[in-house]
Amino acid sequence: AVVSTQSTGESDDDEWDDEGDEYVSKLEQFDPSDVNGLFDLDHLECFDTVLDDEDTAPCEFATFKRLLEFLSQNKGSHEVLLKSVDEQVRKDMAGLVEYADKEAARRQSERIENQGGYNFQNSFTVPTQFNFG
Repeated sequence: AVVSTQSTGESDDDEWDDEGDEYVSKLEQFDPSDVNGLFDLDHLECFDTVLDDEDTAPCEFATFKRLLEFLSQNKGSHEVLLKSVDEQVRKDMAGLVEYADKEAARRQSERIENQGGYNFQNSFTVPTQFNFG
């Protein structure tokens, strides 16, 4: 989280922005001997990841669908994992898979819209005169 400086002879690495200061402050407060502190993830809150960005985050429903598809290819593990699942849960899982498909279509549509929509190439000429007889 380094901020560019003007030509003052200082290295870009010498200057930090607010996120860098916040991170250093969190590190200074962190006590590795505190067992409870090891499970406190507040010190990671100042980091943005791919999962934090709506545009780049993978769809959790699509991930679930791919996992089910992968498991169904290996009948042994698929049957072992799902043999105790009752019919209602199976219906719910099918609903999640259907939702994953709808969410994938929504995201694709949103990407197309953000790019300016569809661009249809007119590969034919429209006649300007008609002869009906």
